[in-house]
Amino acid sequence: MLALAAVTMSSCLFKTEATVDVSVKNMLGLPAGAGELVYKFKGSDVSVNYRENANSSAATDGNGVARFELKSPEDFVPSGVGYEDRQTFVFCTYDKNGDLNGQTAVTIKPGEKKSVEIRQSSL
Repeated sequence: MLALAAVTMSSCLFKTEATVDVSVKNMLGLPAGAGELVYKFKGSDVSVNYRENANSSAATDGNGVARFELKSPEDFVPSGVGYEDRQTFVFCTYDKNGDLNGQTAVTIKPGEKKSVEIRQSSL
């Protein structure tokens, strides 16, 4: 019985609840390309002016898209416990000096998949 409880708890500890694809475009509207880091912040977190405050980051692929798999319990309360709520996330990029050069926000709930775009203000 204890083993069953452990398996049940561990399976929901890292369950993907929602997915956000963040498309990064430069000032000219062209895809940023591979390797651009996008940082994720929870909407209630401290200032996005410092990337060190981010919860996580992901690099863009060749099409300029970074995928974030939002998991429970880190991003959401596990859906299996009967509590599902919307959560707002802010996604940001920074220039070579560490200054914020693009951001977007999305509100998402478990079970959804959304796409958003960041248009950078500098190269």
